[in-house]
Order: sequence, then C-alpha cells, then structure tokens
Amino acid sequence: MKNKLKTMNYITVLDFETGNVHMYNIKYRRGWDPDSETCEAYLCGKGHNLKNCEWMVHETDTIITD
Repeated sequence: MKNKLKTMNYITVLDFETGNVHMYNIKYRRGWDPDSETCEAYLCGKGHNLKNCEWMVHETDTIITD
C-alpha cells in the first residue's frame, strides 16, 4: 500500500499580540510547497509578528471543540 502524501491546505496562526486566531486557505496557491521559510514570509506579508505567534499548516479546516 502506498503512503498518500497529505496536502497542506491551511495555515492556522495563534497571534498572541492581537489575541486572535487566524486561518488562511492556501489550497489554491498553485505550485507552492509550504515549507517553513515560505510560510513565515507569507505570514509576515499578512502583518503577523512572528516573535508573538505560533503557527501550523494542516490539511482540513475542521475545528475540534471537545
């Protein structure tokens, strides 16, 4: 059985400076392989201060509340 490579479609940011949680849809950014450097550049472009944020990329937009 082959391992299916998961596609990272979203970046979620915990922004401690603003006290907000942000989720960005990156699914349609063709040809973009979301490595750490490009994700950080993307988030800086969105106005986030990386010293006051935690972020992760993930496949689905499902929010787990329990």
